[in-house]
Amino acid sequence: MAGLVRLFLFLLLTIREISSTDSAEGLPAVIDELSTQIGIETTIVYNPQRKGLSYLPKLKPITQILVNSINDSVFNATELVRFLGERMLFVLLVKTPPIDLFEKLHLQFQTADFLLVLNESPVTDVWLEFAHRAWQLGYNGLLFLHISQDPVLYRMRLFPQIKILPTNVNEYVQRRGRIGNMQGFEIRVAVYSNPPRCLLYKDRHGRQKYGGYYLRFLQHFVEVHNATFVPVYTPNDSPGHCIRALLARRVDLCGDSLAQGSDKAFVVTRAIRMAYANIMVRNAKPLSSYRYLLAPFHPTVWICLFVYIAFIVFFMSCIHWQQQRRWIFSTFLLDAIRSLLFTGFSLKHLHGRERYILFAVLFIAGFIYSTFYLGYLKSILTTEVFEKPINSFAELLESNISIMIDEYNRNLSSRYNLPDMLWPIIKVVPDETLKRHRSGFDQEYAYILFSDRMDLYDSAQKYLRHPRLRRIPINIFFLFSGFPMRESYFLRHSLSDAWAYVFESGFLKKLESDADHDTMTANVGFEFLVTDYYEAQSLKLDYFVMPAMSLAFGYGLALLVFVIELTAWRRHRHNQR
Repeated sequence: MAGLVRLFLFLLLTIREISSTDSAEGLPAVIDELSTQIGIETTIVYNPQRKGLSYLPKLKPITQILVNSINDSVFNATELVRFLGERMLFVLLVKTPPIDLFEKLHLQFQTADFLLVLNESPVTDVWLEFAHRAWQLGYNGLLFLHISQDPVLYRMRLFPQIKILPTNVNEYVQRRGRIGNMQGFEIRVAVYSNPPRCLLYKDRHGRQKYGGYYLRFLQHFVEVHNATFVPVYTPNDSPGHCIRALLARRVDLCGDSLAQGSDKAFVVTRAIRMAYANIMVRNAKPLSSYRYLLAPFHPTVWICLFVYIAFIVFFMSCIHWQQQRRWIFSTFLLDAIRSLLFTGFSLKHLHGRERYILFAVLFIAGFIYSTFYLGYLKSILTTEVFEKPINSFAELLESNISIMIDEYNRNLSSRYNLPDMLWPIIKVVPDETLKRHRSGFDQEYAYILFSDRMDLYDSAQKYLRHPRLRRIPINIFFLFSGFPMRESYFLRHSLSDAWAYVFESGFLKKLESDADHDTMTANVGFEFLVTDYYEAQSLKLDYFVMPAMSLAFGYGLALLVFVIELTAWRRHRHNQR
């Protein structure tokens, strides 16, 4: 109940009885026509004079809110906008420019329409100055109705300079929400290199070029509206410098995609797609060739193999002891290993049917093992074997790899709750240091990248035999971003609509593809790595490491068996004495 009372306080509906004599005879017709053509859902009447409201009963049925004061206890734009639809009409019955009302709105109703009802002509310096001030606050949907014997409607023309001109409802509705011809109006855009969103480079003829799918879209937008693209270069390529330029009003827009700050010092265009981030880490490195001896099988398979050898040798030794009362482990061990290597073995020390049964077992097991082992070994010798990739945050912590970020990304990580377990390995460095390591695909560090830049890196690494970086398949950030601009900039909604059309039509995919191509061919954003080609090469020393280790393993095993046999024989002779 308290909430309803509070709502009624916000929406002060106090209609007082007044004199029936009213000079606003044409006002109901204008309001009704605007409501019909635009689809107005709510009319908010601002009447600080508290008179001249006899036209209200004549209007078509529509939600009407009467506001007589803009004190904090009565009028709260932030709360009011939560309960109203998007299509609203403000009817302002004023005698002086209501700039205090527009400042009180706090940019909450920039898409609404405003009808100022005046007793004088608005074509004066006072009202021109008011129109310019309202435009600076982001409000350009202004109409002026001069109440007289023959009411006249006026609109605000923005370019090439602000003027107040006569109009009618039909003309206003056709022009509503459209920028049109800006007649060379300058749009200052902060430009820097942050591929693939914005690129700054020179072509082979030394001419300055601007690329990236965000910056290129801005150029198209400016060209279509006959405006002037004015690039403003930032001190470096960090988004933080662009934000500082916005706050200092040195630029109007950034040619980049950023998320709105928690302090809302700047605004962004309406977000139409979600951006997510992953951590990119080094790709699994190829194993050294000396590890190929064990690489074909999993450790559990090798354990089973050793258990099999021990069991077979012990079983054959027991049979031989039963037959000849002698223990010979070494001979049977060598026979078991020879069967696994698929070489000749005879089991000549065994007799009877047991010999044939064991021979069949060793032959079948050795054939299966050697076929699979040699097949896998041959395949990895031609394709290489790689280390275990990093697929989780726990594995990232175990690998002792630091996550390198700059100050802007550190603030972003704090705002969007980077997992606590990752903060101990965060390393904050200057923006130039981050880009030098990241652009060179330095595998000693991990990096936080958003989806569009990850696609760029994946595209660049398609030409490499061994990709350098890969993403951990865990999304850590989910945010909406857009073109950052001054909080009251008039192009916010027009840019939002144009960006939505680009996304809907699929043209954004083409812009992203071109940005990836420009980044790689112009060598902007990272040092493009040389493509590794497959080609025949002379044998190096590394090629002989594995055969040498195999030979050393065989001789070492033979020596071990010989020493064991020799020791056993000497002890046997010593016991006989």
